[in-house]
Amino acid sequence: MKNLDYDLNTSVTIVQGCIIITLPNEMTDEAIEIGMSRILNKANATSIVGAILDLSRVTVLDSYSFTSLEKTAKAISLMGVMVVWIGFRPGVVSALLDLNVDVSSIKAALNLEQGLKMISDILCNKNRGTN
Repeated sequence: MKNLDYDLNTSVTIVQGCIIITLPNEMTDEAIEIGMSRILNKANATSIVGAILDLSRVTVLDSYSFTSLEKTAKAISLMGVMVVWIGFRPGVVSALLDLNVDVSSIKAALNLEQGLKMISDILCNKNRGTN
């Protein structure tokens, strides 16, 4: 396991061929834009098969922040990397639903272990041609 960026408020680590992005408790719009740009560069510069957006520390997520993260996830997906969101807190989920945010396009898991397994299972099925 290697930590890729100490100066971000966002932790970026690679484990088992997956980039794990642990988002901070509070996210400003500017921090999201800068952080997501750096994460895209890291994803492009490393050989990864999956990306996990860890929201376990996030207590408040507005529609703008969610949309920014969703755009980043789509960009990472366009690089051929599977993206799984983990660690949604009940309050964040409730707020997103109250804001009528469309979450149907995201793949989500409860925790890191399940997220890594989800990526592994989907990639194994793709390699077998049974997606």
